[in-house]
Amino acid sequence: MPQEQTDAFSLDASKTITLSELAECCGVSAGDLDELMDYNALVPLDGVGQELAFSAHWVVPLRKACKLRTDFDLDLFTVAILLENLNRIELLERQVQSLQALVPLHLRPMQH
Repeated sequence: MPQEQTDAFSLDASKTITLSELAECCGVSAGDLDELMDYNALVPLDGVGQELAFSAHWVVPLRKACKLRTDFDLDLFTVAILLENLNRIELLERQVQSLQALVPLHLRPMQH
């Protein structure tokens, strides 16, 4: 997959990506992705075509998890836990940003 397409997946999480595309752009085998699905760490979309499809929002956290797997020689079970935590962190960061947007400017702490 060309780098431009890979970047587009990471920038537009509303798109879908097939199992083979996800494996290619994250540098992981389809078998490893199957194992992550077995651990319920990676969840495919329901009823999208012949091949398994995923939300493209998986690209960024899966890339991070796979990089950490390589850097620290992690097993797939640990990657599954890591992937779940990366997703939780991203959700919490979005929630904090949403809450911060509700605070009037004059009440926000000064950022250095």
